[in-house]
Amino acid sequence: MQTNIFTRIKNAIEKVIPMTFGSLILFLAVIYLLVIVGRAVWINYQSGKGIEEQVQKIADLQDEVRYLEFQVAYYQTDSFKEKEARAKLGYKAPGENVISLPTDAPADKVADSVQTQEVIEESNPRLWWKYFFGS
Repeated sequence: MQTNIFTRIKNAIEKVIPMTFGSLILFLAVIYLLVIVGRAVWINYQSGKGIEEQVQKIADLQDEVRYLEFQVAYYQTDSFKEKEARAKLGYKAPGENVISLPTDAPADKVADSVQTQEVIEESNPRLWWKYFFGS
């Protein structure tokens, strides 16, 4: 009786799907394997992308560390210390004279490139005519 039920189910499936029951099982197994492989490829792609982002972050941080090391080395030089002492503390070198100049008031400042534009009363075609034929 049990084999009769299985044969009925098998025949019903074969009527709906035009392949044998064994071929259907094989087809479903191949589809399942394709899904598994596709999923593994997607996970591998995502992890590779994450690794690239982390490598870029590491490179950026290494550049920042190098920049900060250069800054620390610069701040430890005598020329920086002298420059800061002159700017912030008003120090001067022996034998050096310091001159203090008054600051300009905003009203006294005039832009160098301020020019008045000439007003042209003639039309452009007339000016071209004069240029070529000179009258």
